[in-house]
Amino acid sequence: MNLDQVRYFLRLADKLHFWQTAEHLNITQSSLSRHIQSLESEVGFRLFERNQRSVRLTAAGQLMQQEWQRLLPEVEAVQRHAQQISAGEVGSLRIGHIGAVAYAWLPKLLKAFTARYPLVQVELIEVIATESEQRLLTYQVDLGVWRHPAESPALASEQLFLEPLALVVPEHHWSKEETFTSLADLREERFVLPALNGDSPYVRALGQLFAKYGFQPQLTIASDFGATILNLVAAGLGISVLPMSYAGSPMQGLRFIELPHQAPVFMVWRHDDRSAVLQHLLTEARQLKGVPYRAA
Repeated sequence: MNLDQVRYFLRLADKLHFWQTAEHLNITQSSLSRHIQSLESEVGFRLFERNQRSVRLTAAGQLMQQEWQRLLPEVEAVQRHAQQISAGEVGSLRIGHIGAVAYAWLPKLLKAFTARYPLVQVELIEVIATESEQRLLTYQVDLGVWRHPAESPALASEQLFLEPLALVVPEHHWSKEETFTSLADLREERFVLPALNGDSPYVRALGQLFAKYGFQPQLTIASDFGATILNLVAAGLGISVLPMSYAGSPMQGLRFIELPHQAPVFMVWRHDDRSAVLQHLLTEARQLKGVPYRAA
Protein backbone atom coordinates (compact mmCIF):
# COMPACT_ATOMS: atom_id res chain seq x y z
CA MET A 1 0.00 0.00 0.00
CA ASN A 2 1.21 3.50 -0.78
CA LEU A 3 -0.28 6.96 -0.47
CA ASP A 4 -1.00 7.22 -4.19
CA GLN A 5 -3.17 4.10 -3.99
CA VAL A 6 -5.08 5.61 -1.07
CA ARG A 7 -5.57 8.85 -3.01
CA TYR A 8 -6.80 6.87 -6.05
CA PHE A 9 -9.21 4.94 -3.83
CA LEU A 10 -10.63 8.13 -2.30
CA ARG A 11 -11.06 9.75 -5.70
CA LEU A 12 -12.84 6.67 -7.08
CA ALA A 13 -14.97 6.41 -3.92
CA ASP A 14 -16.07 9.99 -4.55
CA LYS A 15 -16.86 9.66 -8.27
CA LEU A 16 -17.80 5.94 -8.42
CA HIS A 17 -16.80 5.96 -12.09
CA PHE A 18 -13.53 4.39 -13.32
CA TRP A 19 -13.23 6.31 -16.59
CA GLN A 20 -13.98 9.73 -15.07
CA THR A 21 -11.66 9.05 -12.14
CA ALA A 22 -8.82 7.91 -14.41
CA GLU A 23 -9.25 11.00 -16.58
CA HIS A 24 -9.18 13.26 -13.53
CA LEU A 25 -6.02 11.56 -12.22
CA ASN A 26 -4.41 11.66 -15.67
CA ILE A 27 -3.79 7.91 -15.73
CA THR A 28 -5.29 5.13 -17.83
CA GLN A 29 -8.38 3.27 -16.73
CA SER A 30 -6.48 -0.03 -16.73
CA SER A 31 -3.77 1.50 -14.51
CA LEU A 32 -6.41 2.72 -12.06
CA SER A 33 -7.97 -0.75 -11.99
CA ARG A 34 -4.58 -2.35 -11.21
CA HIS A 35 -3.98 0.08 -8.34
CA ILE A 36 -7.41 -0.63 -6.83
CA GLN A 37 -6.92 -4.39 -7.20
CA SER A 38 -3.49 -4.15 -5.57
CA LEU A 39 -4.97 -2.15 -2.71
CA GLU A 40 -7.77 -4.67 -2.19
CA SER A 41 -5.21 -7.46 -2.21
CA GLU A 42 -3.16 -5.60 0.39
CA VAL A 43 -6.06 -4.98 2.81
CA GLY A 44 -7.51 -8.44 2.20
CA PHE A 45 -11.09 -7.54 1.28
CA ARG A 46 -13.17 -5.94 -1.47
CA LEU A 47 -13.54 -2.17 -1.39
CA PHE A 48 -15.88 -1.87 -4.38
CA GLU A 49 -18.71 -3.85 -5.87
CA ARG A 50 -18.55 -3.35 -9.63
CA ASN A 51 -20.19 -4.66 -12.76
CA GLN A 52 -20.51 -3.39 -16.32
CA ARG A 53 -23.13 -0.82 -15.30
CA SER A 54 -22.11 0.54 -11.88
CA VAL A 55 -19.50 0.87 -9.17
CA ARG A 56 -20.35 1.16 -5.49
CA LEU A 57 -18.52 0.92 -2.21
CA THR A 58 -18.80 -2.18 -0.05
CA ALA A 59 -19.61 -1.67 3.63
CA ALA A 60 -15.91 -2.17 4.42
CA GLY A 61 -15.05 0.28 1.63
CA GLN A 62 -17.35 2.91 3.20
CA LEU A 63 -15.54 2.57 6.52
CA MET A 64 -12.14 2.83 4.80
CA GLN A 65 -13.33 5.93 2.93
CA GLN A 66 -14.33 7.63 6.19
CA GLU A 67 -11.12 6.74 8.01
CA TRP A 68 -8.70 7.51 5.15
CA GLN A 69 -10.40 10.86 4.52
CA ARG A 70 -9.66 11.66 8.16
CA LEU A 71 -6.15 10.22 8.29
CA LEU A 72 -4.72 11.13 4.90
CA PRO A 73 -4.19 14.86 5.64
CA GLU A 74 -2.33 13.94 8.85
CA VAL A 75 -0.14 11.40 7.03
CA GLU A 76 0.59 13.89 4.25
CA ALA A 77 1.51 16.55 6.83
CA VAL A 78 3.93 14.13 8.52
CA GLN A 79 5.41 13.22 5.15
CA ARG A 80 5.91 16.89 4.21
CA HIS A 81 7.53 17.59 7.57
CA ALA A 82 9.86 14.61 7.19
CA GLN A 83 10.79 15.76 3.68
CA GLN A 84 11.60 19.23 5.04
CA ILE A 85 13.81 17.71 7.75
CA SER A 86 15.59 15.51 5.21
CA ALA A 87 16.18 18.55 2.98
CA GLY A 88 17.47 20.63 5.89
CA GLU A 89 14.56 23.08 5.71
CA VAL A 90 13.34 22.25 9.23
CA GLY A 91 15.37 21.42 12.29
CA SER A 92 17.61 22.95 14.90
CA LEU A 93 21.25 23.96 15.12
CA ARG A 94 23.48 25.05 18.00
CA ILE A 95 26.38 27.39 17.27
CA GLY A 96 29.17 27.76 19.82
CA HIS A 97 30.99 31.03 19.21
CA ILE A 98 33.45 33.54 20.57
CA GLY A 99 32.04 36.89 21.62
CA ALA A 100 33.70 38.96 18.90
CA VAL A 101 31.76 37.46 16.00
CA ALA A 102 28.45 38.42 17.63
CA TYR A 103 28.94 42.06 16.67
CA ALA A 104 29.09 41.83 12.87
CA TRP A 105 29.87 38.48 11.26
CA LEU A 106 27.35 36.31 13.11
CA PRO A 107 24.39 38.67 12.52
CA LYS A 108 25.28 38.72 8.81
CA LEU A 109 25.38 34.93 8.71
CA LEU A 110 22.09 34.48 10.55
CA LYS A 111 20.33 37.15 8.50
CA ALA A 112 21.14 35.26 5.30
CA PHE A 113 20.56 31.80 6.77
CA THR A 114 17.22 32.49 8.46
CA ALA A 115 15.91 34.26 5.36
CA ARG A 116 16.59 31.11 3.35
CA TYR A 117 15.62 28.59 6.05
CA PRO A 118 13.05 30.32 8.31
CA LEU A 119 11.88 27.05 9.91
CA VAL A 120 15.31 26.15 11.32
CA GLN A 121 15.73 27.09 14.98
CA VAL A 122 19.21 28.39 15.84
CA GLU A 123 20.62 28.45 19.38
CA LEU A 124 23.71 30.56 20.11
CA ILE A 125 26.13 29.60 22.90
CA GLU A 126 29.12 31.79 23.74
CA VAL A 127 32.09 29.58 24.63
CA ILE A 128 35.58 30.14 25.96
CA ALA A 129 38.60 28.62 24.22
CA THR A 130 39.33 25.94 26.81
CA GLU A 131 35.82 24.46 26.39
CA SER A 132 35.42 24.87 22.65
CA GLU A 133 36.34 21.50 21.15
CA GLN A 134 34.82 19.57 24.04
CA ARG A 135 31.49 21.25 23.32
CA LEU A 136 31.58 19.82 19.78
CA LEU A 137 32.85 16.38 20.76
CA THR A 138 30.12 15.97 23.37
CA TYR A 139 27.39 17.17 20.98
CA GLN A 140 26.60 20.31 22.99
CA VAL A 141 27.07 22.40 19.84
CA ASP A 142 26.93 21.54 16.13
CA LEU A 143 29.21 24.26 14.76
CA GLY A 144 32.02 26.16 16.41
CA VAL A 145 33.22 29.63 15.38
CA TRP A 146 36.46 30.50 17.18
CA ARG A 147 40.13 31.41 16.90
CA HIS A 148 41.86 28.07 16.36
CA PRO A 149 41.55 25.21 13.86
CA ALA A 150 40.48 21.73 14.89
CA GLU A 151 42.97 19.75 16.91
CA SER A 152 40.93 16.55 17.35
CA PRO A 153 40.95 14.17 14.34
CA ALA A 154 37.18 13.83 14.83
CA LEU A 155 36.72 17.47 13.83
CA ALA A 156 37.03 19.41 10.59
CA SER A 157 37.81 23.11 10.32
CA GLU A 158 38.08 25.89 7.78
CA GLN A 159 39.45 29.40 8.16
CA LEU A 160 36.81 32.03 7.58
CA PHE A 161 38.80 35.26 7.78
CA LEU A 162 41.58 37.26 9.40
CA GLU A 163 40.67 40.39 11.29
CA PRO A 164 42.87 43.16 12.71
CA LEU A 165 43.49 43.54 16.40
CA ALA A 166 42.76 46.89 18.01
CA LEU A 167 43.98 48.84 20.98
CA VAL A 168 40.89 49.70 23.04
CA VAL A 169 41.06 52.72 25.33
CA PRO A 170 38.55 54.95 27.12
CA GLU A 171 37.49 57.92 25.00
CA HIS A 172 39.32 60.34 27.29
CA HIS A 173 42.62 58.42 27.03
CA TRP A 174 45.67 60.23 25.67
CA SER A 175 46.21 57.61 22.91
CA LYS A 176 44.62 58.69 19.64
CA GLU A 177 44.70 57.09 16.21
CA GLU A 178 46.40 60.08 14.58
CA THR A 179 49.25 60.12 17.12
CA PHE A 180 49.56 56.42 17.94
CA THR A 181 52.93 54.89 17.03
CA SER A 182 53.48 51.63 18.93
CA LEU A 183 52.20 49.43 21.74
CA ALA A 184 55.61 49.93 23.32
CA ASP A 185 54.49 53.43 24.28
CA LEU A 186 51.87 51.87 26.57
CA ARG A 187 54.15 49.71 28.71
CA GLU A 188 53.32 51.74 31.83
CA GLU A 189 49.55 51.41 31.33
CA ARG A 190 47.36 48.93 33.17
CA PHE A 191 45.58 46.39 30.96
CA VAL A 192 42.36 44.40 31.09
CA LEU A 193 42.99 41.15 29.16
CA PRO A 194 42.44 37.40 29.31
CA ALA A 195 44.78 35.78 31.84
CA LEU A 196 48.05 35.50 29.91
CA ASN A 197 49.00 32.25 31.64
CA GLY A 198 46.16 30.51 29.78
CA ASP A 199 46.75 27.94 27.06
CA SER A 200 44.41 29.03 24.28
CA PRO A 201 45.84 29.94 20.86
CA TYR A 202 44.52 33.48 21.22
CA VAL A 203 46.15 33.99 24.62
CA ARG A 204 49.43 32.62 23.30
CA ALA A 205 49.17 35.05 20.36
CA LEU A 206 48.64 37.95 22.77
CA GLY A 207 51.68 36.90 24.78
CA GLN A 208 53.79 36.80 21.62
CA LEU A 209 52.44 40.21 20.60
CA PHE A 210 53.52 41.90 23.82
CA ALA A 211 56.84 40.05 23.78
CA LYS A 212 57.48 41.54 20.35
CA TYR A 213 57.16 45.02 21.88
CA GLY A 214 59.45 44.07 24.74
CA PHE A 215 57.17 44.17 27.77
CA GLN A 216 54.75 42.13 29.87
CA PRO A 217 51.48 44.06 30.35
CA GLN A 218 50.37 44.92 33.87
CA LEU A 219 46.99 43.27 34.38
CA THR A 220 44.42 45.16 36.40
CA ILE A 221 41.67 42.57 35.87
CA ALA A 222 41.64 39.37 33.80
CA SER A 223 38.56 38.21 31.87
CA ASP A 224 37.94 35.79 29.01
CA PHE A 225 34.82 37.64 27.85
CA GLY A 226 35.18 40.55 25.44
CA ALA A 227 31.93 42.26 26.45
CA THR A 228 33.11 42.32 30.08
CA ILE A 229 36.48 43.76 29.03
CA LEU A 230 34.73 46.53 27.08
CA ASN A 231 32.71 47.51 30.15
CA LEU A 232 35.81 47.60 32.33
CA VAL A 233 37.77 49.68 29.83
CA ALA A 234 34.86 52.12 29.45
CA ALA A 235 34.81 52.41 33.25
CA GLY A 236 38.46 53.50 33.19
CA LEU A 237 39.89 50.35 34.81
CA GLY A 238 42.53 49.85 32.14
CA ILE A 239 43.09 49.50 28.41
CA SER A 240 42.98 46.36 26.26
CA VAL A 241 43.82 44.66 22.98
CA LEU A 242 40.83 43.01 21.31
CA PRO A 243 39.79 41.89 17.82
CA MET A 244 38.44 44.78 15.74
CA SER A 245 35.01 43.08 15.63
CA TYR A 246 34.32 44.59 19.01
CA ALA A 247 34.22 48.02 17.38
CA GLY A 248 30.67 47.02 16.42
CA SER A 249 29.65 47.09 20.08
CA PRO A 250 27.11 49.79 21.06
CA MET A 251 29.17 50.44 24.20
CA GLN A 252 29.80 54.17 24.65
CA GLY A 253 32.99 55.81 25.89
CA LEU A 254 35.51 53.72 23.92
CA ARG A 255 38.07 54.36 21.21
CA PHE A 256 39.43 51.64 18.91
CA ILE A 257 42.86 52.06 17.31
CA GLU A 258 43.62 49.46 14.64
CA LEU A 259 46.93 47.61 15.10
CA PRO A 260 49.13 46.02 12.40
CA HIS A 261 48.35 42.52 13.69
CA GLN A 262 45.61 40.03 12.82
CA ALA A 263 43.72 37.18 14.45
CA PRO A 264 42.12 34.29 12.51
CA VAL A 265 38.58 32.96 12.87
CA PHE A 266 37.72 29.35 11.99
CA MET A 267 34.52 27.37 11.72
CA VAL A 268 34.80 23.87 13.20
CA TRP A 269 32.40 20.92 13.01
CA ARG A 270 32.29 17.16 13.48
CA HIS A 271 33.70 15.19 10.54
CA ASP A 272 30.87 12.65 10.61
CA ASP A 273 28.00 15.15 10.89
CA ARG A 274 26.02 14.82 7.64
CA SER A 275 23.08 16.91 8.81
CA ALA A 276 21.53 18.78 5.89
CA VAL A 277 20.90 21.77 8.17
CA LEU A 278 24.59 21.95 9.05
CA GLN A 279 25.62 21.65 5.40
CA HIS A 280 23.33 24.57 4.53
CA LEU A 281 24.89 26.67 7.29
CA LEU A 282 28.43 25.83 6.14
CA THR A 283 27.47 26.92 2.63
CA GLU A 284 26.12 30.24 3.92
CA ALA A 285 29.22 30.79 6.05
CA ARG A 286 31.49 30.29 3.04
CA GLN A 287 29.68 33.13 1.31
CA LEU A 288 30.80 35.52 4.05
CA LYS A 289 34.56 35.32 3.75
CA GLY A 290 35.78 38.87 3.56
CA VAL A 291 35.94 41.78 5.97
CA PRO A 292 33.64 40.66 8.77
CA TYR A 293 34.62 43.12 11.48
CA ARG A 294 32.91 45.97 9.65
CA ALA A 295 29.39 46.71 10.83
CA ALA A 296 26.58 45.18 8.74
